[in-house]
Amino acid sequence: MRGLAGVVAGLVALAPAPARAGDDADLIPQDVLDTKLPPAAPGAPRQTLRSKVFAEDAFSAWSPSVAVPVPYPSSLAAWQNRTSLDASLQWKARPWLTLTLGDRLNVFEQDGQSFASTDTVRNDLREVSATIEPIAGTYLEAGRINVRNGSALGFNPTDFFKTRTLVGQSSLDPSVIRQNRLGTLMLRAQTLLSWGSASVAYAPKVAEPSPVTESNPVGVDLHFDATNAAHRVLTALNLELFDLSPQLLGYFELHRSKLGANVTRSIGDAVVAYAEWAGGPEQNLIVRASAFGKQTGTLPAATLVLPPAGTGVSFRNDVATGLSWTVATAFTINVEYHFHQSGFTRSEWRNWFDLGSAPGARPPLTGALWFVRGYANDQQEPVSQHQMFIRVDWPRAFTPHLELSGFAFVSLLDGSVLSQLSASYYLSDAWTASAFVSGNFGDGRTERGSFPERGNLILQLTRYL
Repeated sequence: MRGLAGVVAGLVALAPAPARAGDDADLIPQDVLDTKLPPAAPGAPRQTLRSKVFAEDAFSAWSPSVAVPVPYPSSLAAWQNRTSLDASLQWKARPWLTLTLGDRLNVFEQDGQSFASTDTVRNDLREVSATIEPIAGTYLEAGRINVRNGSALGFNPTDFFKTRTLVGQSSLDPSVIRQNRLGTLMLRAQTLLSWGSASVAYAPKVAEPSPVTESNPVGVDLHFDATNAAHRVLTALNLELFDLSPQLLGYFELHRSKLGANVTRSIGDAVVAYAEWAGGPEQNLIVRASAFGKQTGTLPAATLVLPPAGTGVSFRNDVATGLSWTVATAFTINVEYHFHQSGFTRSEWRNWFDLGSAPGARPPLTGALWFVRGYANDQQEPVSQHQMFIRVDWPRAFTPHLELSGFAFVSLLDGSVLSQLSASYYLSDAWTASAFVSGNFGDGRTERGSFPERGNLILQLTRYL
């Protein structure tokens, strides 16, 4: 049960992954993509190294645990401190060759955990790759690469490589989670065309899947048993069509292949509408979680599918659609609707609570129930079928040095809410102080209200090197 305890211990941070349209184009060098940059002056040295290096310390404190209808299978920490050294480097070694590295080294201290614990040190190698341009407008890349797709912010049906890529960080903001995550070992090719671009990526299986757990060994672990536990292929076609900028995708994985599409359109000068869809034959979330738990040894082979659900395969849809509204160039509001057809229905939530709160319910049963939610978090997919996402960004609030933001996930099945407010103050070019306050709100028999820890405060100090 140690592995299962690690799964559920992090569920208070449950949040789907973020996205922005066109991120798949990041294979193309920035100096090709960013047409807003002025041309270099004649004779000026060409920039060959882009770097971002910083040290960070984040102290987290959680509110005292409260009794909930379905007991957690493990105790939860009251505080944690994370110290990190983060580096992102991109070096243009030759006009036709670019090398990329993204890495974070973390040291954790936690309530009830000795410093010699195997969970103290973790190194996250996010990216390491080489990109070549054999002919003008065509790029080949190999290594651990972050491929991001999707036009929505709170949930991305077409961000197929987001699964099992979470790393430790302070913010629950989907945009932060999306940018700071593990890449996938793959080969990728992309070409620029007069009417858009096309790409194909192949991620090989190099290891058997590891259990869903938050326990990590000391030192460098590449986590290929999470990111490369199946053979996967992704094709993408980006079109320049009127004002829609559509993207079409095909994702191929054994027993879980899907088609996807993204589209965005400006409505006036202040509003952008966007939508993304993915669909394909698969089992629902509960059945997939149960099968994965048994495959990796976290759940006993005789464990029933809990809560009870049909085991059939059918065509299931995922949709995220919304609007982005910039108000007087000062702040931006995003409102989205998310539909996850394989997620929990009202009756499945009712069964989840009834089984877990029944007299005599014991940890093997409650652990299996919580495992479904831990699996959803690991896959970065919503637990419920229907939810809303609302986000507000105010980059220069009151003073040019202060940035405020907040978001909320609202379940449309029970009205419960996960929300976060954050503030970052830029003390200087080198120092930034930040605070993050998050909370789960709702009745005990709701998705968010069922967490024993209702609130979290994180204070973070960042020094750019």
